Amino acid sequence: MRKDLIKQFFTGFISCILLSISATAEEADRLPEDLDLNGSDCIWIRTIRDYTPLGRDSLLIHASGKRSYYVRLLGPSFGLKSSFQLGTRSRDDRLCPYGGDSIIFDRFSGGEARIHSISRVTPQQVEQLMIRYGKKDPGDIQDPAPPELNGAEVEELG
Repeated sequence: MRKDLIKQFFTGFISCILLSISATAEEADRLPEDLDLNGSDCIWIRTIRDYTPLGRDSLLIHASGKRSYYVRLLGPSFGLKSSFQLGTRSRDDRLCPYGGDSIIFDRFSGGEARIHSISRVTPQQVEQLMIRYGKKDPGDIQDPAPPELNGAEVEELG
C-alpha cells in the first residue's frame, strides 16, 4: 500500500512538472514579451491608413508616419476577418479603448466590436505578431547582416 502511494505521488509530481513546462512553452509562443496587452493608447482616426485582421478578437491598425497599433477587442467578432472596410464609432476624433469607442466592420449587418486595448507597436513587434497569427511565414524574415568590425583583419602566416 505504501508503494502505491509513493507511485501515485511520483506520477502526480511528474505530471505537474510536464504540464508547467508545456504551458510555459505555449505562453512563450503567443505574443512578444514587451507588448503591453492592456495598452491605453489612442489613434487619431484621420491618420488610419490600413488594417490587418489577426484573429477574431485582434487586429493591427496602420497609421500615417509608419505607426502601427495592436488592437484587442472585448469579444470575438466573426466578420472581422472577411470585412473589406473598417469603420469607427467615437465621440471625438480619436479611437481609444475607453469612452465607448468601437470598430465597425460590417455596416450592413451592424457588426460592431468594442475595444479592449490599443498598444503602439514597433516594426519588430509587428513582424512577431504577423508570424504568431500566421499572416507571415517565419522563413520570410532575413537575419540582419553582421556589423563591420574595425581591426578584425586576418593576417596570413607563412
